[in-house]
Amino acid sequence: MKLTILGIIVMSVTTFALQTAGPAQTPAETTKVRGCLLGNGSTENPWSLKGVVLPAPPSAAPAGPGGGRGDGAGRGAGGGRGRGDAAGQGGAPADGRGGNGGRGAAPPAPTPAPTQPPVDLRLTGIDMSPWRNMFVEVEGALGPRPASGLREFQVSFAHSAYGDCR
Repeated sequence: MKLTILGIIVMSVTTFALQTAGPAQTPAETTKVRGCLLGNGSTENPWSLKGVVLPAPPSAAPAGPGGGRGDGAGRGAGGGRGRGDAAGQGGAPADGRGGNGGRGAAPPAPTPAPTQPPVDLRLTGIDMSPWRNMFVEVEGALGPRPASGLREFQVSFAHSAYGDCR
């Protein structure tokens, strides 16, 4: 009986270890791009998408608004009852509650991502014959940047789009 229970425990632990130690498969991020479809799908003249503007890389998330109670104990701006200092300049009130306490600084406006120049992509994954010489929108995974030649784009979905091929 003890041997059976021990065997079940060992098999359970082994099964769990094999499941978690397996290669982690992260799904490739899908991207939609548009361009003119060229080529015929052969090795000499593969499908390619001409004049594609790739989306900008994701930027860091903007920081949340700052703020806090500050030295103004969370009271609004204005600084009191209109008392002035000796020179009549409208200084802080005598009770120590300064103006503008409790208001955080506004977060800076996000800077727009720089535009990227148009590139050509080599399409793989599906037969693009129905859209030959047309302006198309394709969705799929962008491959790594090669040392030379066209960058690969693994197509998972394609359809015709409105645009001019020049």
